Amino acid sequence: MSTDSSPSPTQPTWTVVFAAEESFQAQAQRWARQVEARWATTFARIEWGTIRTPDDLIRGDTVVLFGPKDQLTLTAEQIREQGRSVTLIDTNSDLTSPEQLQIRLEALLEQEDEIRQLRKDEAYACAQFPALQEADELRRELEAAASFQQDLLPAFPVKSGDLVVHGLWRPSRYLAGDLLRVEPATDGGLVILLCDVMGHGIPAAIGSALLTQSFDHARESSGADAAMILERMNQDVHRAQQRQGTRAWFASAICAHVAPSGTITVASAGHPQSLILSQDPEAALTIAASGPLLGIDNASAYQANTHQLPEGGKLILHSDGFETLNRGRNSAQANVQNALAKIGSSTDAAGLIDQLELHRATILGRTGQTDDLSLLCLERCQEHEKTKALRLVS
Repeated sequence: MSTDSSPSPTQPTWTVVFAAEESFQAQAQRWARQVEARWATTFARIEWGTIRTPDDLIRGDTVVLFGPKDQLTLTAEQIREQGRSVTLIDTNSDLTSPEQLQIRLEALLEQEDEIRQLRKDEAYACAQFPALQEADELRRELEAAASFQQDLLPAFPVKSGDLVVHGLWRPSRYLAGDLLRVEPATDGGLVILLCDVMGHGIPAAIGSALLTQSFDHARESSGADAAMILERMNQDVHRAQQRQGTRAWFASAICAHVAPSGTITVASAGHPQSLILSQDPEAALTIAASGPLLGIDNASAYQANTHQLPEGGKLILHSDGFETLNRGRNSAQANVQNALAKIGSSTDAAGLIDQLELHRATILGRTGQTDDLSLLCLERCQEHEKTKALRLVS
Protein backbone atom coordinates (compact mmCIF):
# COMPACT_ATOMS: atom_id res chain seq x y z
CA MET A 1 0.00 0.00 0.00
CA SER A 2 1.35 3.38 -0.93
CA THR A 3 1.81 5.80 1.92
CA ASP A 4 2.44 8.78 -0.32
CA SER A 5 0.27 11.74 0.51
CA SER A 6 -0.37 14.84 -1.55
CA PRO A 7 1.43 17.90 -0.29
CA SER A 8 -0.71 20.41 1.52
CA PRO A 9 -1.56 23.38 -0.70
CA THR A 10 0.47 26.52 -0.17
CA GLN A 11 -1.55 29.39 1.21
CA PRO A 12 -1.74 32.51 -0.97
CA THR A 13 0.47 35.38 0.14
CA TRP A 14 -2.13 38.08 -0.45
CA THR A 15 -5.88 38.53 -0.10
CA VAL A 16 -7.83 40.99 -2.26
CA VAL A 17 -11.41 41.74 -1.22
CA PHE A 18 -13.98 42.74 -3.87
CA ALA A 19 -17.26 44.47 -3.04
CA ALA A 20 -19.84 45.88 -5.48
CA GLU A 21 -23.10 47.79 -5.55
CA GLU A 22 -25.93 45.81 -7.16
CA SER A 23 -25.75 47.47 -10.57
CA PHE A 24 -21.96 46.74 -10.73
CA GLN A 25 -22.15 43.08 -9.59
CA ALA A 26 -21.86 41.55 -13.04
CA GLN A 27 -18.81 43.64 -13.99
CA ALA A 28 -17.15 42.98 -10.64
CA GLN A 29 -17.61 39.20 -10.91
CA ARG A 30 -16.40 39.10 -14.52
CA TRP A 31 -13.28 41.15 -13.73
CA ALA A 32 -12.58 39.18 -10.58
CA ARG A 33 -12.59 35.86 -12.48
CA GLN A 34 -10.27 37.21 -15.16
CA VAL A 35 -7.83 38.73 -12.67
CA GLU A 36 -7.77 35.63 -10.49
CA ALA A 37 -7.12 33.45 -13.53
CA ARG A 38 -3.97 35.45 -14.23
CA TRP A 39 -2.52 34.90 -10.72
CA ALA A 40 -0.75 31.83 -9.49
CA THR A 41 -2.61 30.12 -6.66
CA THR A 42 0.26 30.90 -4.32
CA PHE A 43 0.28 34.62 -5.16
CA ALA A 44 -3.16 35.96 -4.22
CA ARG A 45 -6.80 35.07 -3.89
CA ILE A 46 -9.97 37.10 -4.26
CA GLU A 47 -12.68 37.15 -1.61
CA TRP A 48 -16.06 38.90 -1.55
CA GLY A 49 -17.43 41.33 0.96
CA THR A 50 -20.35 43.70 1.33
CA ILE A 51 -20.13 47.45 0.96
CA ARG A 52 -22.63 47.92 3.77
CA THR A 53 -20.21 46.49 6.36
CA PRO A 54 -16.81 48.16 5.76
CA ASP A 55 -15.29 46.42 8.79
CA ASP A 56 -15.54 43.10 6.89
CA LEU A 57 -13.48 44.51 4.04
CA ILE A 58 -10.32 45.28 6.02
CA ARG A 59 -9.47 41.58 6.29
CA GLY A 60 -7.90 41.94 2.85
CA ASP A 61 -4.51 43.38 2.03
CA THR A 62 -6.18 45.68 -0.51
CA VAL A 63 -9.83 46.37 -1.39
CA VAL A 64 -11.61 46.91 -4.74
CA LEU A 65 -14.97 48.73 -4.65
CA PHE A 66 -17.34 48.78 -7.64
CA GLY A 67 -20.06 51.41 -7.56
CA PRO A 68 -20.90 55.11 -7.77
CA LYS A 69 -18.00 57.21 -6.54
CA ASP A 70 -20.18 59.75 -4.70
CA GLN A 71 -21.74 56.92 -2.66
CA LEU A 72 -18.54 55.01 -1.92
CA THR A 73 -16.10 57.81 -1.04
CA LEU A 74 -16.93 57.65 2.69
CA THR A 75 -16.59 53.86 2.75
CA ALA A 76 -13.23 54.10 0.98
CA GLU A 77 -11.96 56.63 3.55
CA GLN A 78 -13.03 54.37 6.43
CA ILE A 79 -11.06 51.51 4.91
CA ARG A 80 -7.97 53.70 4.35
CA GLU A 81 -8.10 54.79 7.99
CA GLN A 82 -7.64 51.12 8.87
CA GLY A 83 -4.39 51.00 6.87
CA ARG A 84 -5.71 49.35 3.73
CA SER A 85 -5.40 50.58 0.15
CA VAL A 86 -8.59 51.01 -1.89
CA THR A 87 -9.29 50.96 -5.64
CA LEU A 88 -12.62 52.59 -6.54
CA ILE A 89 -14.18 51.67 -9.93
CA ASP A 90 -17.23 53.46 -11.33
CA THR A 91 -18.40 54.50 -14.79
CA ASN A 92 -15.78 57.28 -14.89
CA SER A 93 -12.87 55.18 -13.61
CA ASP A 94 -9.50 55.36 -15.36
CA LEU A 95 -9.39 51.54 -15.12
CA THR A 96 -11.30 50.22 -18.10
CA SER A 97 -10.19 46.58 -18.23
CA PRO A 98 -9.32 43.72 -15.87
CA GLU A 99 -5.75 43.81 -17.21
CA GLN A 100 -5.37 47.39 -15.99
CA LEU A 101 -6.91 46.43 -12.63
CA GLN A 102 -4.42 43.58 -12.32
CA ILE A 103 -1.49 45.96 -12.86
CA ARG A 104 -2.89 48.36 -10.25
CA LEU A 105 -3.44 45.62 -7.67
CA GLU A 106 0.02 44.11 -8.13
CA ALA A 107 1.57 47.57 -7.62
CA LEU A 108 -0.47 48.04 -4.44
CA LEU A 109 0.51 44.61 -3.14
CA GLU A 110 4.16 45.39 -3.78
CA GLN A 111 3.74 48.49 -1.61
CA GLU A 112 1.91 46.37 0.95
CA ASP A 113 4.97 44.10 1.12
CA GLU A 114 7.03 47.09 2.27
CA ILE A 115 4.26 48.12 4.67
CA ARG A 116 4.25 44.63 6.19
CA GLN A 117 7.97 44.89 6.83
CA LEU A 118 7.53 48.33 8.36
CA ARG A 119 4.83 46.94 10.64
CA LYS A 120 7.19 44.17 11.72
CA ASP A 121 9.94 46.70 12.33
CA GLU A 122 7.56 48.87 14.31
CA ALA A 123 6.40 45.92 16.41
CA TYR A 124 10.01 44.91 17.03
CA ALA A 125 10.97 48.46 17.97
CA CYS A 126 8.03 48.70 20.38
CA ALA A 127 9.02 45.41 21.97
CA GLN A 128 12.64 46.53 22.25
CA PHE A 129 11.89 50.07 23.42
CA PRO A 130 12.15 49.34 27.17
CA ALA A 131 15.49 47.58 26.62
CA LEU A 132 16.69 50.44 24.42
CA GLN A 133 15.72 52.92 27.13
CA GLU A 134 17.67 50.92 29.69
CA ALA A 135 20.66 50.68 27.32
CA ASP A 136 20.58 54.43 26.74
CA GLU A 137 20.42 55.08 30.48
CA LEU A 138 23.32 52.68 31.03
CA ARG A 139 25.31 54.45 28.31
CA ARG A 140 24.79 57.82 30.03
CA GLU A 141 25.84 56.32 33.35
CA LEU A 142 28.96 54.79 31.77
CA GLU A 143 29.85 58.11 30.15
CA ALA A 144 29.50 59.85 33.52
CA ALA A 145 31.67 57.19 35.19
CA ALA A 146 34.26 57.48 32.40
CA SER A 147 34.37 61.24 32.87
CA PHE A 148 34.88 60.72 36.61
CA GLN A 149 37.73 58.28 35.93
CA GLN A 150 39.41 60.81 33.68
CA ASP A 151 39.06 63.48 36.35
CA LEU A 152 41.10 61.26 38.68
CA LEU A 153 44.06 61.21 36.27
CA PRO A 154 47.07 63.42 36.97
CA ALA A 155 46.97 66.77 35.18
CA PHE A 156 49.86 66.13 32.79
CA PRO A 157 52.54 67.34 32.58
CA VAL A 158 53.46 66.97 36.27
CA LYS A 159 56.63 68.81 37.35
CA SER A 160 58.82 68.59 40.42
CA GLY A 161 62.23 70.24 40.17
CA ASP A 162 64.02 68.77 37.15
CA LEU A 163 61.49 65.92 36.88
CA VAL A 164 58.65 66.10 34.35
CA VAL A 165 56.05 63.36 33.82
CA HIS A 166 53.76 62.89 30.81
CA GLY A 167 51.18 60.14 30.56
CA LEU A 168 48.89 58.23 28.19
CA TRP A 169 45.62 56.63 29.39
CA ARG A 170 43.21 55.19 26.83
CA PRO A 171 40.49 52.69 27.86
CA SER A 172 39.42 50.02 25.38
CA ARG A 173 35.79 50.65 26.41
CA TYR A 174 34.04 53.35 28.41
CA LEU A 175 35.87 52.44 31.62
CA ALA A 176 39.39 51.21 32.24
CA GLY A 177 41.03 48.92 34.76
CA ASP A 178 44.30 50.85 34.38
CA LEU A 179 45.32 53.35 37.04
CA LEU A 180 47.91 56.13 36.78
CA ARG A 181 49.10 58.16 39.77
CA VAL A 182 51.87 60.76 40.11
CA GLU A 183 52.31 62.26 43.59
CA PRO A 184 54.95 64.48 45.22
CA ALA A 185 57.37 62.91 47.70
CA THR A 186 58.55 64.66 50.86
CA ASP A 187 62.14 64.79 49.54
CA GLY A 188 61.08 66.88 46.53
CA GLY A 189 60.93 63.93 44.17
CA LEU A 190 57.94 62.02 42.82
CA VAL A 191 56.15 58.75 43.55
CA ILE A 192 54.58 57.26 40.41
CA LEU A 193 52.30 54.25 40.10
CA LEU A 194 50.81 52.28 37.23
CA CYS A 195 48.28 49.49 37.96
CA ASP A 196 46.49 47.15 35.55
CA VAL A 197 43.46 45.30 36.93
CA MET A 198 42.84 42.03 35.12
CA GLY A 199 39.78 42.17 32.88
CA HIS A 200 37.94 45.03 31.21
CA GLY A 201 34.99 47.32 31.68
CA ILE A 202 33.03 47.84 34.87
CA PRO A 203 34.53 45.03 37.02
CA ALA A 204 38.07 46.20 36.25
CA ALA A 205 37.08 49.83 36.88
CA ILE A 206 35.74 48.91 40.33
CA GLY A 207 39.08 47.30 41.14
CA SER A 208 40.85 50.42 39.87
CA ALA A 209 38.75 52.59 42.20
CA LEU A 210 39.74 50.44 45.19
CA LEU A 211 43.43 50.67 44.22
CA THR A 212 43.17 54.47 43.98
CA GLN A 213 42.08 54.67 47.61
CA SER A 214 44.53 51.98 48.65
CA PHE A 215 47.48 53.87 47.10
CA ASP A 216 46.62 57.01 49.07
CA HIS A 217 46.45 55.05 52.35
CA ALA A 218 49.71 53.25 51.53
CA ARG A 219 51.55 56.52 50.91
CA GLU A 220 50.33 57.91 54.21
CA SER A 221 51.82 54.96 56.09
CA SER A 222 54.81 54.10 53.89
CA GLY A 223 55.88 57.46 52.48
CA ALA A 224 57.88 57.04 49.29
CA ASP A 225 58.94 53.41 49.88
CA ALA A 226 57.83 51.74 46.62
CA ALA A 227 58.09 48.17 47.99
CA MET A 228 56.10 48.99 51.14
CA ILE A 229 53.44 50.79 49.09
CA LEU A 230 52.85 47.66 47.01
CA GLU A 231 52.84 45.50 50.12
CA ARG A 232 50.09 47.63 51.73
CA MET A 233 48.08 47.70 48.49
CA ASN A 234 48.37 43.91 48.20
CA GLN A 235 46.93 43.53 51.71
CA ASP A 236 44.01 45.80 50.80
CA VAL A 237 43.21 43.79 47.64
CA HIS A 238 43.48 40.49 49.51
CA ARG A 239 41.24 41.81 52.30
CA ALA A 240 38.64 42.95 49.75
CA GLN A 241 38.51 39.43 48.32
CA GLN A 242 37.66 37.94 51.70
CA ARG A 243 34.36 39.79 51.87
CA GLN A 244 31.40 37.50 51.38
CA GLY A 245 30.26 37.35 47.77
CA THR A 246 33.25 39.26 46.38
CA ARG A 247 34.60 37.95 43.07
CA ALA A 248 38.31 37.15 43.14
CA TRP A 249 40.32 39.67 41.16
CA PHE A 250 43.99 40.50 40.79
CA ALA A 251 46.09 43.37 39.49
CA SER A 252 49.60 43.99 38.31
CA ALA A 253 51.31 47.14 39.52
CA ILE A 254 54.60 48.95 39.34
CA CYS A 255 55.63 51.73 41.69
CA ALA A 256 58.68 53.98 41.54
CA HIS A 257 60.14 56.71 43.71
CA VAL A 258 62.36 59.14 41.84
CA ALA A 259 64.49 61.41 44.02
CA PRO A 260 65.52 64.92 42.86
CA SER A 261 69.05 63.55 42.32
CA GLY A 262 67.70 61.03 39.77
CA THR A 263 67.93 57.97 42.05
CA ILE A 264 65.14 55.56 41.08
CA THR A 265 63.69 52.90 43.37
CA VAL A 266 61.30 50.54 41.59
CA ALA A 267 59.11 47.71 42.89
CA SER A 268 56.84 45.53 40.76
CA ALA A 269 53.87 43.24 41.32
CA GLY A 270 53.70 41.01 38.24
CA HIS A 271 54.03 43.99 35.90
CA PRO A 272 56.00 44.46 32.66
CA GLN A 273 59.49 45.71 33.43
CA SER A 274 60.15 49.44 33.52
CA LEU A 275 62.61 50.98 31.12
CA ILE A 276 65.39 53.54 31.55
CA LEU A 277 66.33 55.42 28.37
CA SER A 278 69.18 57.65 27.38
CA GLN A 279 69.79 59.26 23.99
CA ASP A 280 71.28 55.98 22.76
CA PRO A 281 68.52 53.39 22.06
CA GLU A 282 71.08 50.60 22.29
CA ALA A 283 71.81 51.62 25.90
CA ALA A 284 68.21 51.11 27.10
CA LEU A 285 68.08 49.41 30.49
CA THR A 286 65.23 47.31 31.88
CA ILE A 287 64.76 47.28 35.64
CA ALA A 288 64.26 43.66 36.62
CA ALA A 289 61.99 44.22 39.60
CA SER A 290 59.47 41.44 40.14
CA GLY A 291 56.91 40.20 42.64
CA PRO A 292 53.52 38.43 42.80
CA LEU A 293 50.32 40.03 41.53
CA LEU A 294 48.32 42.09 44.00
CA GLY A 295 45.73 39.92 45.74
CA ILE A 296 47.44 36.53 45.38
CA ASP A 297 48.72 36.17 48.94
CA ASN A 298 48.21 38.45 51.91
CA ALA A 299 51.81 37.87 53.03
CA SER A 300 53.46 38.74 49.70
CA ALA A 301 56.62 40.83 50.04
CA TYR A 302 58.14 43.03 47.34
CA GLN A 303 61.78 43.90 46.72
CA ALA A 304 62.85 47.24 45.26
CA ASN A 305 65.71 47.77 42.79
CA THR A 306 67.65 51.02 42.66
CA HIS A 307 69.16 52.71 39.59
CA GLN A 308 70.36 56.13 38.56
CA LEU A 309 68.48 58.15 35.98
CA PRO A 310 70.98 60.24 33.99
CA GLU A 311 70.31 63.88 33.22
CA GLY A 312 68.16 63.96 30.09
CA GLY A 313 67.18 60.32 30.65
CA LYS A 314 63.68 58.87 30.86
CA LEU A 315 61.89 56.29 32.99
CA ILE A 316 58.97 54.52 31.30
CA LEU A 317 56.29 52.48 33.02
CA HIS A 318 53.76 50.91 30.68
CA SER A 319 50.85 48.47 30.62
CA ASP A 320 50.19 45.61 28.22
CA GLY A 321 48.52 46.45 24.91
CA PHE A 322 51.40 48.09 23.02
CA GLU A 323 52.39 44.93 21.13
CA THR A 324 51.39 46.41 17.76
CA LEU A 325 54.27 48.89 18.05
CA ASN A 326 56.70 46.20 16.94
CA ARG A 327 56.08 42.70 15.57
CA GLY A 328 59.70 41.60 15.88
CA ARG A 329 61.13 38.14 16.40
CA ASN A 330 61.80 38.53 20.13
CA SER A 331 59.30 38.18 22.97
CA ALA A 332 56.32 40.57 22.98
CA GLN A 333 57.76 42.52 25.94
CA ALA A 334 61.18 42.81 24.32
CA ASN A 335 59.60 43.99 21.06
CA VAL A 336 57.57 46.65 22.87
CA GLN A 337 60.56 47.90 24.83
CA ASN A 338 62.73 48.03 21.71
CA ALA A 339 60.06 50.16 20.01
CA LEU A 340 59.73 52.47 23.04
CA ALA A 341 63.53 52.82 23.24
CA LYS A 342 63.72 53.75 19.56
CA ILE A 343 60.98 56.37 19.84
CA GLY A 344 62.04 57.71 23.23
CA SER A 345 65.71 58.16 22.30
CA SER A 346 64.80 60.59 19.50
CA THR A 347 62.25 62.77 21.29
CA ASP A 348 61.25 63.99 24.75
CA ALA A 349 58.48 62.63 27.00
CA ALA A 350 55.78 64.77 25.37
CA GLY A 351 56.93 63.68 21.91
CA LEU A 352 56.84 60.03 22.98
CA ILE A 353 53.21 60.37 24.08
CA ASP A 354 52.37 62.09 20.78
CA GLN A 355 53.93 59.24 18.80
CA LEU A 356 52.04 56.62 20.81
CA GLU A 357 48.76 58.49 20.41
CA LEU A 358 49.34 58.72 16.66
CA HIS A 359 49.96 54.96 16.54
CA ARG A 360 46.81 54.29 18.57
CA ALA A 361 44.67 56.51 16.36
CA THR A 362 45.97 55.03 13.09
CA ILE A 363 46.96 51.39 13.60
CA LEU A 364 44.65 50.51 16.49
CA GLY A 365 41.95 52.75 15.05
CA ARG A 366 41.76 50.40 12.07
CA THR A 367 42.30 47.06 13.79
CA GLY A 368 40.49 47.83 17.04
CA GLN A 369 41.91 48.52 20.49
CA THR A 370 41.33 45.38 22.53
CA ASP A 371 43.18 46.32 25.72
CA ASP A 372 43.41 49.36 27.98
CA LEU A 373 46.54 51.39 27.23
CA SER A 374 48.45 53.34 29.85
CA LEU A 375 51.97 54.66 30.07
CA LEU A 376 53.97 57.05 32.27
CA CYS A 377 57.14 58.69 30.99
CA LEU A 378 59.25 60.56 33.56
CA GLU A 379 62.02 62.72 32.15
CA ARG A 380 64.92 64.24 34.05
CA CYS A 381 65.24 67.50 32.15
CA GLN A 382 68.30 69.55 31.53
CA GLU A 383 67.94 73.20 32.56
CA HIS A 384 67.61 74.62 29.04
CA GLU A 385 64.93 72.06 28.06
CA LYS A 386 62.46 72.55 30.91
CA THR A 387 60.14 74.91 29.04
CA LYS A 388 59.91 72.60 26.02
CA ALA A 389 59.42 69.53 28.23
CA LEU A 390 56.37 71.07 29.90
CA ARG A 391 54.45 71.56 26.66
CA LEU A 392 51.05 69.90 26.32
CA VAL A 393 50.76 66.87 24.09
CA SER A 394 48.50 67.24 21.07
